[in-house]
Amino acid sequence: MFVLFVLLMGYHVISDRYHEILGVCLFILFIIHHVLNYKWYKIIFKGKYTFIKVLFIVVNFMLLLAILGIFISGVLISAHVFGFLDIPTTNFGRQLHLFSTVWGFVLMGIHLGLHFNMILGKYLKKLKSSSFEYLVYLLIFFLLLFGSYAFIKNRYWSDMGLLTEFKFFDYTQSPIFFYLEQLAIIFLFIFSYL
Repeated sequence: MFVLFVLLMGYHVISDRYHEILGVCLFILFIIHHVLNYKWYKIIFKGKYTFIKVLFIVVNFMLLLAILGIFISGVLISAHVFGFLDIPTTNFGRQLHLFSTVWGFVLMGIHLGLHFNMILGKYLKKLKSSSFEYLVYLLIFFLLLFGSYAFIKNRYWSDMGLLTEFKFFDYTQSPIFFYLEQLAIIFLFIFSYL
């Protein structure tokens, strides 16, 4: 799901048809993910509501809304996979898709960060006695710096606030560099919880 989401951020890199097909695949994987993790829904109303538990619930619920927004708006603006529905593409559908996608992308990073915090935290503790400790922290620092730059450069802050009416892509930018930016952005939110 992670790889597909990052790949789909490059709408201008892959064709419209493949973007729609991969988007449907992502939504199917999202449903499978929720079915496999159905036990999580059982524990929402059980136990103490610690800060982390509430944060998990809020982030997961917002991510669910974002993914639903992505899929619904994707159907509304589809020209290939759901083209047979003959729904006229509207500005509302495009804006909802852009808004939901960027929020979903950011929330996915936060969701992964909350899960990886325990795992990565253990490895970072082991690095304390290692000679690579400062090198790893320096690498993380530059990754966060690059992620912040890419987030601002790609104007995701504008998309999240519904300030963008239509997204313009830089078709001259190398696809490799574009995807490096997307990875840096997602790692910005993953590492923000370390």
